[in-house]
Amino acid sequence: TGRGRRVTMSVQGVVLACGGERRFGDLVTQDRPRHMLDLGFNPIVWHALQTLEHGGVKDVRLVARGDHAASRFEAWLREGYDGGCDVRVVTAAEDADTADALRAAMPTANPDAQVLAVVAGDLVTDVRLSDVLATHVRGGAVATCLLSKRRAWNGLDMKVGRPPKGAHYVGLANDRLLLMADEEDVDKVLKLRRPMLGRARDLVVHTDLLDAQLYVLDKARVSALLDAKPRMTSLQLDVIPALVRRQFKPGSEGNGSAPITSTRPEETSNSDGLMDAVFGAAGASHPAASSHDAPTTCCAHLAPDDAYCARVDTVVPALLEVSREIASSNPGDASHLNGRKMSKYENFVDPTVVIGGKSAIGPGCIVGPGTSFGEKCSVKRSVVGAGCHVGDGVRLVNCVVMNRATIEDGATVQGSVVGPRAVIGAGASLRECLVEAEFEVEEGDDVRSETLQNKSR
Repeated sequence: TGRGRRVTMSVQGVVLACGGERRFGDLVTQDRPRHMLDLGFNPIVWHALQTLEHGGVKDVRLVARGDHAASRFEAWLREGYDGGCDVRVVTAAEDADTADALRAAMPTANPDAQVLAVVAGDLVTDVRLSDVLATHVRGGAVATCLLSKRRAWNGLDMKVGRPPKGAHYVGLANDRLLLMADEEDVDKVLKLRRPMLGRARDLVVHTDLLDAQLYVLDKARVSALLDAKPRMTSLQLDVIPALVRRQFKPGSEGNGSAPITSTRPEETSNSDGLMDAVFGAAGASHPAASSHDAPTTCCAHLAPDDAYCARVDTVVPALLEVSREIASSNPGDASHLNGRKMSKYENFVDPTVVIGGKSAIGPGCIVGPGTSFGEKCSVKRSVVGAGCHVGDGVRLVNCVVMNRATIEDGATVQGSVVGPRAVIGAGASLRECLVEAEFEVEEGDDVRSETLQNKSR
């Protein structure tokens, strides 16, 4: 808002449902792309669409890799999606990364849209999109990124004398985003450029924040940048860092930044090398550039401490942990995000589930439609998909069992993910395993901390 007037804008929603399949191995099949894997009662991508819908963004482009994946999303939208978004599927190249996917969506975007709300297809969050949009408008930003504290299971590998493995380096001054760097940009020493330090004395660099990959972007400026820089393939690694760096281009003092405090000749005389390092070659030789190259303002919206924000970008730990958290009513978890009302037993069991005598499904569980349990089963803090068969005397603890899997009599499965149509033989014992699609564990096998995969696949 400004002087009591409400600021309105036309927002185009974009869901990037592509990439990351290799980390999911054989759980991804021809008929089920990664973002179509179930998370509770709904596909992973449903949660990204919910974020847009709850933010009032109903016009959405869903970008998929290749014609076949696009056809699977279209089939689900016709037959299984009951949300409030008007979703159009856009096909990107088979090898498209996130910036490539956004390029593919641009020609189909509403021409009247001023802003893009771009959401990773594996994001699960209750952060209000309207709050991120408000930060964007308040800062007059060209890009605003949602950042959040990492979940406990998504911590960094910290070793003395080495940069944190998997870290993203985020530099903030209040809600101004001043630095975005990946671990590949840092070799023991994080180098901060003088233009940034000169204009932002209250800069704080974080490694404990997750880039949720929810971006609010100025459509015209980002479209121009993507057109001008065809070699940029990733939003997170290329486009956002480029926009952040351009806040410190020569002549950007009028863009809301404090002036550089030092103008000593030795700091500016070797400007070609410095400008090449900070802005790329175009920044050194063309300080008065075209619209895509003009100075920018980038902002960050930091999720509240009690908000839920996670990306399902790995099988273990992400898929396993997020599946359990959306079934749990514990503080900080996310049972309110799975689209169903919790039962009086603090679990979510579809009415079509058949439960044998003396079997118990405990709190923090989800069981999908058409699944059956034999007698004397014990299910604790686990998610069991649709159409599964669970025999007599089975114990499931901290597990995800995907659609149409079979767990035979007397088997015990703990801390594991069992893929679609997999079979766990009678009396088998699994602990902290990944059983990929259609794999058959033999009767009586005792397996610990392994990935089980069909050799022929």
